[in-house]
Amino acid sequence: MDNFLDRVWEPIEAFLSSTVMFLDTLFSPLEILGPGFVIFILAFFIVIFTRIIGKFYVTKRYIRLEKDYKHWQGVRKEAMKHPDREKGKALAKNIDQAELNRAYYDYFFEGLLKHFMVNVLPILLMVSYITKVYTPANLLERFGRKWVFSFSFGSSSQVNVSSMLWFVVCIILSFILFAVLKKVFKTKNAQKSV
Repeated sequence: MDNFLDRVWEPIEAFLSSTVMFLDTLFSPLEILGPGFVIFILAFFIVIFTRIIGKFYVTKRYIRLEKDYKHWQGVRKEAMKHPDREKGKALAKNIDQAELNRAYYDYFFEGLLKHFMVNVLPILLMVSYITKVYTPANLLERFGRKWVFSFSFGSSSQVNVSSMLWFVVCIILSFILFAVLKKVFKTKNAQKSV
């Protein structure tokens, strides 16, 4: 079993290592603008990547489960329209117990897995990249300081912003910026078509 897992892990490790080298090569020219800017660009890039992948990555199983769920939901609504209210409730309860609950949970868990694959996993991979590349030792070597940002409130207190904290802030800002840009483009396209 260990040999099998080693054989499975080797291509994954090779892919991740080559991805890290590719990202280093791609974003190293931007490092002259500082680690804060590079981390923001990485966060914005990963947000755009997750939005694009989320739009186009849909499994056949997810589509089938969505149809199945909507079908049984429609059947339940029709049962609730029965002239005899008590009989309609009993029919709806039977539909819930027989098919709708199973269809809902299958659809829900498939959607959850899809969300994990297209949103959570890429962000976690970027988190691992940030924590590997922008450690305090690497920041000191590349930029001459241990922190992404360091500022003080008066003479007694100094705030040091780590790469991880800055990445979290950048992810939140990137989602907001993406939503604003999407709204602006939709507005402009709506004005052009009128």
